[in-house]
Amino acid sequence: MTVTLLQEAPDVSTLKPRHVQKDTALLISPPLSGHDGPIFGELSVCEDQFYFYSESAKSGIAVQYPDIIIHAISRQEGQPNIYCQLDAGLFFPNQQLPEDEQEREETVTELRLIPRDGGALEGIYMAMSECAALHPDEEFMAEQEAYGEEEYYADPSDEAELNEMQQAALAHLESVFEQPKMNGHKYDDIEEDK
Repeated sequence: MTVTLLQEAPDVSTLKPRHVQKDTALLISPPLSGHDGPIFGELSVCEDQFYFYSESAKSGIAVQYPDIIIHAISRQEGQPNIYCQLDAGLFFPNQQLPEDEQEREETVTELRLIPRDGGALEGIYMAMSECAALHPDEEFMAEQEAYGEEEYYADPSDEAELNEMQQAALAHLESVFEQPKMNGHKYDDIEEDK
């Protein structure tokens, strides 16, 4: 799988678009060389991959769905956005990566897609989910078949079962996502009251 830098706008009319969103900002972390802030352009969620292209920057990206290990609507930091985390070790060719080998191994690429129209988040998320379902992760599926009928259970709240890197990843994800609320109470609070 690869992530690609684009030098010209894709012709989405031939790519089976599910959702196109103009006036969208893209933040990449770690940033691309020469782009420390947001890049403004057009997001195209197509069946095979999603594209973001900025006419003003004359560049963009293309990402295949199996390369995205998580995508979600994030409402943190006052800017509702689509948050995507790419598979470990996947980077764009001109991304500003740490020099230190250990730091580089721990670095993951994060994307934030911020449409000017906040009401478009649900549509973008649904289109990405539908397209991701069309392209399941073949490695993961092969692993699942190898395990066969065996079932494994773990308590996801038991941090003692997580290694140091997994605990760091969990802490980061908890800081990025907002707990769902039901009737003004956080979901965890409702469970504890029972």
